[in-house]
Amino acid sequence: MPAAAIDTTRMSTRGQVIIPKEIRDYVDVGEGTIFTVMPLDKQTIIMRKMDKGKIRAELQAMRARTGKISLKEVTDEVRAARQSKSGA
Repeated sequence: MPAAAIDTTRMSTRGQVIIPKEIRDYVDVGEGTIFTVMPLDKQTIIMRKMDKGKIRAELQAMRARTGKISLKEVTDEVRAARQSKSGA
């Protein structure tokens, strides 16, 4: 299926939308695939499959760059942000 292929689908009364089989096969998704969904404007919805492995690797890389943060450091930062916000 070429990337520019277009198909149609319809939303059910429960808000479910079926992705046509040819498109599911083309983008290699199946039951249990998780998607992020975002409106681009009032006429366009973007749907992107999530790659849990890629997300996990990105989070691990961020963790490695930032080092380990202690619970006390987190608590102190939250407290300071709250005081700053309240003007105290």
